[in-house]
Amino acid sequence: MEKLFDPFVLLFTAGFSVTGIWFIYKVYRWLAGLSSADRSLVFHGVFSARLWKALIETISESLIHRKVFSRNPRLGYMHMSLAFGWFMLILIGNIESTWYTGDLFKPIYVSVFWRFFDPGPAFPRAAWQPGFAFIMDLFLLLVLSGLLFAIVKRFRSRLVGLKRTTRQQPVDRLALTALWLIFPARLIAESMTCGAHGTGSFLTGTLGHLFSFAFSPSPLVLPTWWFYSFILSSFFFLLPFTRYAHIPSEPVLIFLRRFGVRVSIESPSFTDLNLHACSSCGICLDACQLSEVMPGKQVQSNYFNRALRNGANPPHQWDCLLCGRCGSACPVGVELIPIRQLQRPDTGIGRGLQLPGLVGKNGHKVTILYFAGCMTHLTPGIISSMRKIFDQSGASWHFFDADGQNCCGRPLKLAGQTQAASELKKKLEQDFLRSGAGLLVTSCPICFRIFNEEYRLPGMRVLHHSQYISELLEWKRIKVGPSGLSAAYHEPCELGRGSGILVEPGLVIRSLFHSDVTPSGEGLCCGGSLGGVALEPEVRKAVARGAAEQLTVNHPDVLITACPLCKKTFKPVTSIPVQDIAEATAHYLIAGSSMPERRKSTKVLGYEINK
Repeated sequence: MEKLFDPFVLLFTAGFSVTGIWFIYKVYRWLAGLSSADRSLVFHGVFSARLWKALIETISESLIHRKVFSRNPRLGYMHMSLAFGWFMLILIGNIESTWYTGDLFKPIYVSVFWRFFDPGPAFPRAAWQPGFAFIMDLFLLLVLSGLLFAIVKRFRSRLVGLKRTTRQQPVDRLALTALWLIFPARLIAESMTCGAHGTGSFLTGTLGHLFSFAFSPSPLVLPTWWFYSFILSSFFFLLPFTRYAHIPSEPVLIFLRRFGVRVSIESPSFTDLNLHACSSCGICLDACQLSEVMPGKQVQSNYFNRALRNGANPPHQWDCLLCGRCGSACPVGVELIPIRQLQRPDTGIGRGLQLPGLVGKNGHKVTILYFAGCMTHLTPGIISSMRKIFDQSGASWHFFDADGQNCCGRPLKLAGQTQAASELKKKLEQDFLRSGAGLLVTSCPICFRIFNEEYRLPGMRVLHHSQYISELLEWKRIKVGPSGLSAAYHEPCELGRGSGILVEPGLVIRSLFHSDVTPSGEGLCCGGSLGGVALEPEVRKAVARGAAEQLTVNHPDVLITACPLCKKTFKPVTSIPVQDIAEATAHYLIAGSSMPERRKSTKVLGYEINK
């Protein structure tokens, strides 16, 4: 075979080389910027089964886009057809060129422009015969169908199941235009070649045959390949500076995440990797409840990530509710909320806050500590209900923060006072452990998550009060008289999406009420989150009102939540009664329901009780 070269390939080679050099440099920086502990995780992960799991996830999410498919089949097809189709064109092109040249190590442009060097089998005899030309045409058609979906998404997003799409920056628009032109340019170049040589399969051969009827394709063969090479070169030159940097970055993120690396202040390079892996696909736009009440403001995570990636000051830093809906919806798994939280300590907001008094409750040899939390002290009905539940269950318990002078530290952390939060955490850890209790029950989902994820409490079990009540009912430590009412449950962000506590509240509600009419779907933020400190009260009320309307669409008699802050937020915006799950339980308690034979046991529900 003659020498496989033509000057037009230099354009593509230059652009591809720029992306390749950038990618190698970034991978080095991402790995070098990890903490020693995270580098150790990577080293050990390479020599473990996690490597193969990461490879499977890369195929599943970067090529097939399984998560997008499960959430939105039309959008999933668009992403899959473009990513998987393009990958297969490259792979099969490489196999075909290797098959005919016998050269495994050859310039990459040979595989990319193979149809220029080898026009393929004769048309129409080979149009529908299985072979390389047929398979390549099949995958090119797949990519072109995905391109059609992408164009529809950009101009009529609702047709592919999206209410909103990301507002592109000028450089992103240039890259997007180049991406859209790549595959039509390839189709035309290959079809011109096939028309000039009388070759091709069902797609390129047919189109080339039509070209040959209208005009002589031969003079246009080389110009169309130059154009195709120019478009490819343009895209690869732009890729490192646009949202399309996610294409090579996402697999790296998947591997490091599988190895156990997480966003942290000790490994800033992993945050940078997360930012580059964000494709600005726009799925988080519809997930964000602020999109409805703050139209036009770029508060969502894709805009926040883009600003950080470009070295700019993120817009609306303190408007985010930190509810986690965007992170739950993100198909790439970018750690959106931790990234936002890491940016807050440098802003200086909240420096004037005072460290809460560290009033310890030491020396009490009790089996259960009850930690109400700051927000619960603003809703005394929950505290009185928990007192009633504890007493009726026969538990030996102590109200740790009865004076309201203790805090888990999360509000301080959200306000940027990480050092004060750390000091508070250490003091509370000591106080909890010195109490000798084996169980810590809290009514605040924020406290529950912080105690479980950030506190070191060896030998101490931590439960949210909805879990505790569920276990009391299961073990018949308390008994309730079911009502004839219906209820809908609001899933607090930190409890459900944040901590994965989804089953127990439902069990309690079905024990208390005649029917559970909770609408299906992703958990909704009440709008009262401590995260959005800069949000106007009107915006918060609008979020709460919208969430309440969705939660009560089935006309429940009562709206149940499991968070004191959510209860306070919902009460002013709905005419339906709002109760915490502890209040509902206490209301329907049957007096004297604690079973004497259970009191004699020293191991009930995984912790000690009174004999």
